[in-house]
Amino acid sequence: MAEIFNKREYLKNLIRRADRNPQEVERLKSEIKSVIKELKPVEIAIVENELSREDGITVERIREICDIHLELMEEFLNEEPPVEPWHPVFISMKEHEKILGMLKRLKDLVESAVNSPSFETFVSISSVVNEMKGIELHFQKQEYGIFPYVEKYGVEQPPKVMWSEHDTMRSMIKQITEIVENRDVEALKTVGLKLATDLLEMFMLHVHKENHILFPTALNLVSEEEFKQIRKTFDEIGYCCYFPEPFKSERQKEQTNKVEENSSAQPISESSTGSTQIEKLLNAYRELKSLLVQMSVIDESAEKQKIKLPSGEFEIEELQYMLNTLPVDITFVDRNDQVKYFSEGKERIFLRTRDIIGRKVQNCHPPKSVHIVEKILRDFKSGKRDHADFWIKLGDKYVLIRYFAVRNEKGEYLGTLEVTQDIAPIQQITGEKRIYDEE
Repeated sequence: MAEIFNKREYLKNLIRRADRNPQEVERLKSEIKSVIKELKPVEIAIVENELSREDGITVERIREICDIHLELMEEFLNEEPPVEPWHPVFISMKEHEKILGMLKRLKDLVESAVNSPSFETFVSISSVVNEMKGIELHFQKQEYGIFPYVEKYGVEQPPKVMWSEHDTMRSMIKQITEIVENRDVEALKTVGLKLATDLLEMFMLHVHKENHILFPTALNLVSEEEFKQIRKTFDEIGYCCYFPEPFKSERQKEQTNKVEENSSAQPISESSTGSTQIEKLLNAYRELKSLLVQMSVIDESAEKQKIKLPSGEFEIEELQYMLNTLPVDITFVDRNDQVKYFSEGKERIFLRTRDIIGRKVQNCHPPKSVHIVEKILRDFKSGKRDHADFWIKLGDKYVLIRYFAVRNEKGEYLGTLEVTQDIAPIQQITGEKRIYDEE
């Protein structure tokens, strides 16, 4: 243990020297690489974090100094997932393998196009770039599946770092996609190869952080039942390049086993199972209940839980589906900045999963926009303002995002309501359409 600690400290000191004395960087690189080869990826990540915290040296600067080659990183990534195939960690690591293969193909193809361009190479590049659009699903499964549960146990910094790296890679993927879709051969030659190489290297570094920091942390903290819920979230979001077998709960497995056993067993008489007696009891219960309702001894409507408001009341089912039918998406955050509710309309604009319930709203946004979210919340809580509006282009959608401070009659802050809507169809409206036009 002491030896490992000393190697980490030695590496930190080498990087500090290189950072403070740029003229020594090239001379120190070979020594730095030899030390890196003796450390595990998690130890390198610890060095990065400590240098960032203690000396303010950015991760980008550390990587520039270390010049960690892709071949070296590749040695770190040949690992088998330590869990069963249904598990979200297993699926994530398998997706890592597929995405790495995709990004390596991209780099090789762009390199080939730069050195000896051909029509076939550009077609192949377009095909890989089209595949890469699915990487977004991998990012979302981490952000909305695993991150909320890790944060729930008080581990917030690693998910923030991971999400920040996701956003950086999203930007790089977008740049490469634009170059290819615009058929900009010159840009592919001048910046395409660097982008493809940087993206591959960054994803490799990102994978070793997830494999050695995020996933071990999650496996230590998150229960198996919670991982089963995360798997449901994974299934809801979808898959891009690795498609796991459908997940079956223990109950479903038992039912499948029973069906298989019954199909191979001899028929059993109805009287021996007791099903006839059970059916008789159920019929007797229904008849008694119907009689008691007719005699007004019990009120059947009272069995449906109602929510009473000053201007009316709802059955829970009515309220749920009314909110889901609204032509807007709504999310409510309470006075403690925790997500309490979101509507589940058929066509949501932004991804939401039930795992975010109880999550701090700051952790539901990319790190680069958290300071804006906090400013809006501060203004709402102080009474400085009551709403904030933003509008952005998302493909064919023109999305209006509105935040409203929710206050009671006394003006006390209760929380924040987010309302999002695609207003592109509304902008197309012209003239008038009256109700009588329906005749």
